[in-house]
Amino acid sequence: MRPLVGKAVLLVATITIVVDAVAQTESTVILRAEIPPSIDGNIGLDEWSAATQIRDLHQVEPIEFAPPSEETIWFISYDESALYIAAKALDSNPSRIVAQELRQGASVGSDDSLHILIDPFNNKRSGYTFALNPNSVRVDGIYTSGTRLSSEWDGVWRGESRRTEDGWTMEMAIPFNTVTFDPANDTWGINLWREIPRKNETMAWSSRNGEVDPTVSGELSGFDNISQGLGLDLIPSISTTYVDERDTGVSDTDLTPALDINYKVGNALNALLTINTDFAATEVDGRQLGLQRFSLFFPEKRDFFLTDFDIFQFGGVPVGAGRASRQIGLFSGTNGLAFFSRHIGLSADREPVDILYGAKLSGRLGAYDFGTLYIRQDEVKNVDEPDLDVDGTGFVVARMTRSVLAESSIGAILTSGDPKSNDNNSLIGADFLYRNTRIGRNRSMVAHSWIQRSDNAGVNGNDIAYSAVISFPTQSGFEAGAQYQVVEENFRPALGFVNRVGVRLTGFAAGHRRVRSDAKSIREIEHAVSFERWEFLDTGRVQSQKFGFEYLTLKSAMNDRLRLNFSMHKEGLLQDEQPLENIGILIPAGEYSFNRNTISLRTAGHRPFSARLNISEGGFFNGERLKISPELEWVPNQHLNFSLGYSYNKYEFPDASATTRRFTFANNIAFNSKVSLMTLTQYDNVSDDLGLNVRFRYNQSAGRDIWLVLNHNWIEDPIEDRFRSTATSAAAKIRFTFRY
Repeated sequence: MRPLVGKAVLLVATITIVVDAVAQTESTVILRAEIPPSIDGNIGLDEWSAATQIRDLHQVEPIEFAPPSEETIWFISYDESALYIAAKALDSNPSRIVAQELRQGASVGSDDSLHILIDPFNNKRSGYTFALNPNSVRVDGIYTSGTRLSSEWDGVWRGESRRTEDGWTMEMAIPFNTVTFDPANDTWGINLWREIPRKNETMAWSSRNGEVDPTVSGELSGFDNISQGLGLDLIPSISTTYVDERDTGVSDTDLTPALDINYKVGNALNALLTINTDFAATEVDGRQLGLQRFSLFFPEKRDFFLTDFDIFQFGGVPVGAGRASRQIGLFSGTNGLAFFSRHIGLSADREPVDILYGAKLSGRLGAYDFGTLYIRQDEVKNVDEPDLDVDGTGFVVARMTRSVLAESSIGAILTSGDPKSNDNNSLIGADFLYRNTRIGRNRSMVAHSWIQRSDNAGVNGNDIAYSAVISFPTQSGFEAGAQYQVVEENFRPALGFVNRVGVRLTGFAAGHRRVRSDAKSIREIEHAVSFERWEFLDTGRVQSQKFGFEYLTLKSAMNDRLRLNFSMHKEGLLQDEQPLENIGILIPAGEYSFNRNTISLRTAGHRPFSARLNISEGGFFNGERLKISPELEWVPNQHLNFSLGYSYNKYEFPDASATTRRFTFANNIAFNSKVSLMTLTQYDNVSDDLGLNVRFRYNQSAGRDIWLVLNHNWIEDPIEDRFRSTATSAAAKIRFTFRY
């Protein structure tokens, strides 16, 4: 057996360490509120007269450190139980303020918005964001690393906004029992920023290299005598579901009570207990046609797993959704993800499985971050193939990292359990993340490496995976990055995610971005080149290879984008691989070389009408493929949102041809900021399945919700020439958060 530690040391040694330069940090002192302000969006002078004020924001985009086009005044204070933030967003043309979203849970990326970032440990590696648009829509997120934000996290806090004659205002109250912190630490990392989409302008209090993440945050000192109360959250919920399978004539009704208990152990630690965690009110996944060689990744959506989501991230592998800093040179995507919680509570065919109970302990102590969890999953019965039954089983995950240098960390992970079989499976891994955002103006360095070994029943050897990435991203000028990854053929992380095994990846990318800061039309011009090669370890022959030339990307001052790309491909198809078998096209095993051209167009989302269009044409293995994917969105007002997407693929091969079509229609109705109705309809001609998902939500306040969910499926019957109902499911769920 090859020593894992030796490989880890060798891999970490490949990372170049750059000495941090001295950089100035913004700082201010927070003042204590004698009386907590009323969170109604109206900034009363008496309520905020003693608060700390911050006015000295600067542009981040389009011209970093230039004066902002509009003035923003921030107010910050606190008391024993909460952090209070208010802001006046003055606007010289308030009638043009963009506020399209009224539905809680929606993205406000195309709206005017005000954001605060807090890093309670002031470690430049972690933090939370909270934002409001002018319609009081709350948006929050958690940083899974110093530069990567996940919007899947959902905290409990209050916020209100209102329009004024000279702009708009907002107020927030962030309870201290919503975040994890060290009460002995009187200085928090903080940043404040504002987005004005119609000007494509971002302004912030602190930034570096065009970023406003925890690595470049300012400091807010003066916290004293703050408390989380008992630090206890009781979150009971109850859901009832009805399922009617028309083809089998089977129907079933189920009533499921559930309970989550969150307890703060000494402020810096979170202890959680969950009973009967379920998918009853989560959003459905976007439909995929299954016409690809490698399996797809779907993000986590359940609250229990999203608490302290950042602590369990490993190796810099991207996961989650949300704004992320660019990491040029990263080609592997989620291949090699050590822990992927979405495997828990889902069967092999993606049907929900009951989670009987689970427990988690996570937090930060000094320079150490750690998280442990245990989940007990119910048995899985397979009526058609009893040999595939899975007994009720438990899963264990343990993760620890230590902060080193100014912005870096080193850590380890352990997982045990297999949710899709009765075999034993475990994994151990080590990772090192190096980050330096201070190596020069408009330039930074990010490097991460990891090594993992899985232990599978009946497998001995060839069960290691390792990776190293180094990148030098920039907001303007030249940038470059490279990756090397090896995943041996028997590497199988049952609680992780891997879609390519027995392969070696080598990739590099370089690009140049020119920013024309004062341009009225085209603001950014970008060119890039990339090369990635996946080859089989046993033969050295190619699995996939791509040389990409992004010969022109244009970004307008209004945030419209145009991208032109040419790529040269080589694919080594094995005998048992048939990516197009579902549409009746069989491709002989062998190596294929082909070229493709792609054009992408996206208009800015802050307009009432916006559109996206992707057209790709050229070779595809030993045939031809034309792909056209238009998407239209119409937002007539803040109450209504309509979107229509269509994906068309035409395949022409020597012995066969086929056409696939996928339609997606979504309609969101926001009656007000608390009540919304979301409808999603999807159809594709591969499965001939038409699916409808309707979700009604009443969000009384953060952490208190009522959902009504309806799913219905029809299948196209070629004999009767009509759609025939196949299945109906309905669910109702109530969840309330009680804080003590």
